Amino acid sequence: MSKEVISNHVEEFSGEPSVPPADLSKVEIITLEDDPHRAALEDDCKQKLPGKTWAAVFFPGFTFQPALAFPILGVFPIISVIAMDVQGTTTNSAWMSSGWTLGGTIAFAIAGRISDIFGRRYVLLIGQLILIVSYIIGATANSLNQLIAAMAVGGFGTGTALVLYPGLSEILPNRYRSVGLAWTEFNLVPMSIFGSLAGHALAQNATWRWIFIIGGITAVISLVGTAVFYFPPPRPHAVAHISRGQLLKELDWLLPLHCWPHDTPGRALPRGEYAHMTLSRRCSTYRVWRNRFRWLLHLGIQWSGQAPFVPILHVQEGSRVYLSNCVGRPIAKIGTHCSLDCRCIFVTGFCYYAMTSLIPQQLLHVYSTNKIKLGELQMAAGAGNVFGGVVMGALVHKFKHVHIQLMIAVAMQMLFLGLSALDTPKTIAMTLAFHFFATVPFAWVTVACYVTASLHIPQKGLGIAQGSIGTFRFLGGAIGSTALNIIINEKSAEKLSGYIAKAVLPLGLPQAKLQAFSAALAAGKPLAVKGVTPAMAAAGLAASREAWAYAFRIAFLATIPFGVIATIVAYFVADPSKYFTQHVAIHLETDKVDEHGHSEHA
Repeated sequence: MSKEVISNHVEEFSGEPSVPPADLSKVEIITLEDDPHRAALEDDCKQKLPGKTWAAVFFPGFTFQPALAFPILGVFPIISVIAMDVQGTTTNSAWMSSGWTLGGTIAFAIAGRISDIFGRRYVLLIGQLILIVSYIIGATANSLNQLIAAMAVGGFGTGTALVLYPGLSEILPNRYRSVGLAWTEFNLVPMSIFGSLAGHALAQNATWRWIFIIGGITAVISLVGTAVFYFPPPRPHAVAHISRGQLLKELDWLLPLHCWPHDTPGRALPRGEYAHMTLSRRCSTYRVWRNRFRWLLHLGIQWSGQAPFVPILHVQEGSRVYLSNCVGRPIAKIGTHCSLDCRCIFVTGFCYYAMTSLIPQQLLHVYSTNKIKLGELQMAAGAGNVFGGVVMGALVHKFKHVHIQLMIAVAMQMLFLGLSALDTPKTIAMTLAFHFFATVPFAWVTVACYVTASLHIPQKGLGIAQGSIGTFRFLGGAIGSTALNIIINEKSAEKLSGYIAKAVLPLGLPQAKLQAFSAALAAGKPLAVKGVTPAMAAAGLAASREAWAYAFRIAFLATIPFGVIATIVAYFVADPSKYFTQHVAIHLETDKVDEHGHSEHA
């Protein structure tokens, strides 16, 4: 077990007994885990983990089912179907996915820090409970607003429950942390491959509410299993000597980010300065960051030629300042390690979460309107995500050279998303191949980033570091989904009428009926317009698909600048390969350990 000493209060080999300080809350507790590199190298003793530890890995990992699998892979592909059922139109239905993503972004930023202070167990259980509530709201919803609320609550529950990332990392040997995280990705396998098909089949033959019902059942299983088997130490060693009341007082509830004052832009506040700011100064600082964040979202929404570069620059500096202040270590040692991961995950999240909504749209508008066939076509992208997370993720520690792995993965995503610009209505096989290879990198990069952070960041700051990675992963997804969907909507609206007119007017369709024909074609009933022949309907459908293919082509090309930057950034990620040892950061309270902190099952 890591030896603890009280800084500046212990005099070794002296005849004078050390005098305990009057205020223990001001004592700095130092443990071996405060230097994760030293801990990994000095405590490299092979241990056999007991069965209860593996059960503690199993059930938190199973939380990926209700947290990610059912919302992203079950609900997202049928959002338009759900919206049509509850309100007869798809207007504002995109808020279901956006609400979920933004809810997760907020929770990630908060939950990680709280779990560092108060322990992982109860934060994880609260997240799982929130997920259950969200599924109940969704299953009983009768309006789009209720569904948006359900997804937003579910996103918040997801961000809270995913403190399981540091939770699993710290109870497994360094060498096998990537395997533990690959297990979480394995829980996405059924829905990754069959989620869209199952969602459309349930919506068509029963009710879409079953997606929420089954998701709720998996959330209950996760909650019960975690409550029974997952017992990490109730308080991290670094703050165990400080009362919870004192920690609550010191926790910054107004502004999770220790941000820049308005009079010194670009300068991070020294640790402690922010804590002593007056309320008015805090409010002023809060308003500055609020405006910065609004501007960032505005850039994501109002996408233009050079805008993609600007959000990345703000993510870079924001993540660096956030980590260096909150964790309390120099930027070079903490902020840089994790902010590079944040940049990589921001870009891959930008592309992947956008793809989760773009791929169903592309298949619908360019290839088929048959719901069952659409579900089958989406299996390619699901299989790619599974391969990246389960296979490549589990082998991160085997391949080593993690920064090179990140470079290859990000470049691979950029390449195949760029090549997707070649997709046409006649290239379905090529399109599916590109879908597979473009979705492999996301889960691979996710596992690599979380593992890298867990091996560089002290255990007392692991929650906030990995929470930051999750925040930027979701933030990238929120901006990417919004920006790329706007591109597609604008370009399709710009080209559709011209393409359709050019195809059907020469066949004899009167100009006066062109607008009605276009509307009927979009609804899938072109022959409902009087005077329209099957030849006109076929020509109009082909022209419509070409117009949509053009819109998606522009969106795919727009991802390339992000990939170029992230590929370069990935090279500078500090490689943690030499720290893939047998060291275990903490043991569960149900484990028996010897005087050296090693499991007696070894």
